[in-house]
Amino acid sequence: MTDIFSIIKDYAQTITAGGVIAALLISFFSFISQRRHNNYERLVEVYKMINDFEQREARKSVYTAFRIYMERYYNDRLKIGGKTYFASKLPECKGKIFLDVFRDTEVLREMQLKENELQQDVESVRATFDHIGALCNQRHTKKAIVRSPLGTGRICWICLAQNIFIERDKRETEFYMTNFQDFFDEIEKYRDKHKPKLPPVEP
Repeated sequence: MTDIFSIIKDYAQTITAGGVIAALLISFFSFISQRRHNNYERLVEVYKMINDFEQREARKSVYTAFRIYMERYYNDRLKIGGKTYFASKLPECKGKIFLDVFRDTEVLREMQLKENELQQDVESVRATFDHIGALCNQRHTKKAIVRSPLGTGRICWICLAQNIFIERDKRETEFYMTNFQDFFDEIEKYRDKHKPKLPPVEP
């Protein structure tokens, strides 16, 4: 009888141990599955943001204004004119001169836009990529998000960086659009790591 109870006890312990292991495995695979699902949802969110019609049109305005400014006011990489902004408020920017591309009268005239119309597009693109940067700051989604709008994010930062520094100085806050800047830094790290496979992306 004792042997039977011993066998039953051993059997019960085996079942219990097996149940615990099974539960742990189920929890682990559920966690992995949920993380992948969350990554997928965030990627879908990113693609929706950058492929929205209004967002694409806003980016076109930003690219066009930047191109006009660079073609009109640079000759053999030497600056020959154009509206600029002298920073005087924020300590990290004080004394620096930034290109005020999106308020330049000749850029606005050539694009046949009012300043506030172009500023709306600029603000839209800035805000979108700052949001994407915030999503990218979540550790588990960083790699996937950096790879998705790689070229677009890089070009938008190149076009808007001076504008963002101007806004930081005007608002007297060094934290304005830092998610966007962090996102650009991650893109550059990714490009440096994969340079043999990636062609250069310029606006």
